[in-house]
Amino acid sequence: MNKYDEIDFEKIALHMQKQVEADPNNVQLRNELAIVFMEINQYEDAFFQLQAAAELKPSIQTLYNLGYFYFAEGKPIVEDMEEEEMSYIWEIADKEAFTIVEDILKHKPRHHFPYNVMGEMYIKKEKYEEAIGILEEAITLTPSLENLNNLGLCYYKKGRLSEVAECFRKAHLLRSSNNDSLFPFLSYGICLAHLGRESEAKEAVKELLLLSKKEGEDLEADIAEIYYILEDYEEVVNIYCKLDWEFYSEEFFPTYFHSLWKLSKTKQIEELASKTIQRKEKEMQEVLQDPDEEEEFKVEYKEVTKEEIAFIKNTVKEVYWGKAPIVKYEPTLETRCYLYGCFRHTDVNPSYFSI
Repeated sequence: MNKYDEIDFEKIALHMQKQVEADPNNVQLRNELAIVFMEINQYEDAFFQLQAAAELKPSIQTLYNLGYFYFAEGKPIVEDMEEEEMSYIWEIADKEAFTIVEDILKHKPRHHFPYNVMGEMYIKKEKYEEAIGILEEAITLTPSLENLNNLGLCYYKKGRLSEVAECFRKAHLLRSSNNDSLFPFLSYGICLAHLGRESEAKEAVKELLLLSKKEGEDLEADIAEIYYILEDYEEVVNIYCKLDWEFYSEEFFPTYFHSLWKLSKTKQIEELASKTIQRKEKEMQEVLQDPDEEEEFKVEYKEVTKEEIAFIKNTVKEVYWGKAPIVKYEPTLETRCYLYGCFRHTDVNPSYFSI
């Protein structure tokens, strides 16, 4: 059990609201109350506290937290106004977030959070060169799994593979309780394979498989593609043949089927393709005959299932034609909570814990 799970945040929120009423200009208190509101899923109230703090005292911290909230959550818009309470809808607020964080960076803050967030904003816009410059600054302040991984992502998009591999390697070494993602290490293995560093790539695969199993990440299908890039078809098949394909996407079939074809194991291709198609057709009929399902969902489900079946059939044809599929790997963007003062993710110990 997490050490925060037994805390009565609703009680804390009520107490802190009274404190804010008594001391409305206390922006630190408003910031802490906003974080408590988020703990009890009162995001509208959290937003208004952060907005008020930024208006009362527009410092780097208050403005940044508001900007980060815009980026991570969006902004609440009044949808309906009744006598006693309002209802809200949420809208994307990337423009507001970008404006605030961009202005903050002009003041050269000495903390990496604003740089990390701006890097993510640029990546979202596919402005990789701009993201590279910002993330390099972030790393000079504090290297983290997120900024190193995301810099690697940008290098990958620009084709700078030798630099990519080193970024992902360093990112993996910084796994922590705040972010224990295995994707930087997976990206590292993919890059090693593309660079032809076979022995290092295979060592990475062994460690990845152990970590994936230990931590229940189910990344085996992705990891097998490292062997595929290395053209080690025996190992590809060795991993794929142990998977329960009811729980894995058919997007991995091209590399699996090609590896089986290279090993002259066409019977396994026919069996898995046929079994998967029959299962999908059965599931589709169950949905179409279900009186409780909406017609719109049925139409969409049927269309998607037919596309999946056509993909499988086409994959088999292309494999038999000798067409080698290309691994289209996309590094994963890494993020985390970047709120200043968040006790869960920065190990601070606010005074309200004693309430």
